[in-house]
Amino acid sequence: MRTLVLLLLALFLQAQDAFLVKPYLQLGDAPRPAALERLDLMWHATDAEAAWSVEVRGSKGWVAQAIPTYRRLDAPPLAAHRIYRATLKQLSPGAVVPYRVRFNGAVVFESEAQVRRPGAHRMVVFGDAASGSHEQIALAKAVLAAKPDAVFITGDLVYGRGRAAEYRDHFFPVYNSDETPLMRHVPFLGVPGNHDVPFKAWPDASAYFAYWSQPLNGPGLRPGEAGAAPVSAGVHDAMVAAAGPAFPRMASFSFDYGKVHWTVLDSNVYADWESPKLKAWLEADLKAAQGAAWRIVALHHPLFQSALSHSEDQWMRPISPILEKYGVDLVLAGHVHNYQRTAPLRFKPTQVGPRGRPVKGDFTVDEAFDGRTVTRAKGIIHIVTGAGGAELYDPWQTDVKTSWQPWTRALVSDKHSFTVLDVDAKTLKLRQLDAEGRELDAIMLTK
Repeated sequence: MRTLVLLLLALFLQAQDAFLVKPYLQLGDAPRPAALERLDLMWHATDAEAAWSVEVRGSKGWVAQAIPTYRRLDAPPLAAHRIYRATLKQLSPGAVVPYRVRFNGAVVFESEAQVRRPGAHRMVVFGDAASGSHEQIALAKAVLAAKPDAVFITGDLVYGRGRAAEYRDHFFPVYNSDETPLMRHVPFLGVPGNHDVPFKAWPDASAYFAYWSQPLNGPGLRPGEAGAAPVSAGVHDAMVAAAGPAFPRMASFSFDYGKVHWTVLDSNVYADWESPKLKAWLEADLKAAQGAAWRIVALHHPLFQSALSHSEDQWMRPISPILEKYGVDLVLAGHVHNYQRTAPLRFKPTQVGPRGRPVKGDFTVDEAFDGRTVTRAKGIIHIVTGAGGAELYDPWQTDVKTSWQPWTRALVSDKHSFTVLDVDAKTLKLRQLDAEGRELDAIMLTK
């Protein structure tokens, strides 16, 4: 008995030493559903030679996957480390698949992966998240209790400079812990916000491009090209090398989940979506998605919102006519640290000034839609879901409706919260829940 206890203790200590960041799931470069699905499994370990392997349990037992690959990141203040990636393949759509990771022959990690569902599913969405606050932790527990099939973060993924060290402190310990094992069970997706792009003083900034694995089907931008995330030579070289082909291309992309087509846009100030290259990609992506039951655009900076904070960050408004032309149903944003929902609306820009100044135009508002008895929207509903953990903005506005824009239908700025989307081919139900699981707002959309 004593020998068995010592053996189990040795295996436990080996597992503890194996990982700097335990395995977590990503969609990977798989934008479209397939007859047999795939997921990327990533983890971080010390910069030392080791024999890693990954297995998936099938109907006839454990099946070895391809040998994991890695990229090395040496960007202080963290010690140099390896970012490992293994692709789990031949997965049945919608299945929950057991997997395990071996280190030098011993099993050091086991979990289950939720594979992309082909039909009805639940997506949880929130933004402005990993600040290290107690509210972030409470919300993560509530998200776990909501049992999502996948999670999408609308930017400002980690505070305050998108650094690898901040991911180690504030992101992975919350979303991939033994207490809140979200990322090891469901894939996380996200878009970079203004706190996720390179900052000149920090060589480990913009860790998004190295630590995430998402589709690479966005605009074919090259480092240094107009519209691409900026980097400083001699400062961010290690991060760019660790990112590989993901930098800068992974900033914008699209993917399908169930009957929903998601178009994900880098909305930071350097990305001009009226430029020919970016605009052409956006139009082509939405045009190709006309067969989807639902079309969602996700980005960090909202087109329309009522908070006083960031009230003039309106530079994404000029894309409204393109989104309307191709029948976008929802636009999901963060940046503003609260929850907001507009009426279905259409917008025709009439005056576009410099960035950081208002974009004026004409609104057409669907006054009949209420999301309960009238559920077919004539226009796009814009959601701000930026209450994911960072300090809330303008909490007094919740109760002062005279401060809202006339097309705003809900504004909750005094509670941290997240969005739950339950979607099938004919219906889309949106609910906003707080950290206690209480419903703050809800609407139904139908086709």
